[in-house]
Amino acid sequence: MATLGISTNTRLLGLAIINRDSLVDYSIHLHKSSWSPSKATQIITSLEPCARRYCIKRVVLSIPYEHHQTKAWRYLFFRIKKHFETKGISVYTETPETQYSFCQTEQKKTKEAMMKILAFKYPELSYYYYKELRNKGKYYIKLFEAVAIATVHEQLK
Repeated sequence: MATLGISTNTRLLGLAIINRDSLVDYSIHLHKSSWSPSKATQIITSLEPCARRYCIKRVVLSIPYEHHQTKAWRYLFFRIKKHFETKGISVYTETPETQYSFCQTEQKKTKEAMMKILAFKYPELSYYYYKELRNKGKYYIKLFEAVAIATVHEQLK
């Protein structure tokens, strides 16, 4: 029973598939076009092969803080949620605090700390961790957020 973690905004889509505490697959998708309802359909269509290939039984969506949620993001969120629910796949949501549950209590809870811990847990992410540290614009953070929420949810079951 694989878990699909999704961290998205209207431009970037981070995906991670965790099965039995193992990172099975991960990817980041960039959708450059301007926002429209058809772009939401395009994003949802890009999720379909992933759900079929790995027999996803549970989807975990990372939701940003309330003040970061735009109308476009809410529309996309509800479309993704409805898409998986109509297929009989359980959909859960996780807040940004969930991503930092990997950090030690004495450690400052930052995205960089979270990425470092995940890169240590899943060595295949090390390349993206170091690349993200060099990037001026944050690109791979959505990938790490998706891995974090899927991992946490997989450990809770």
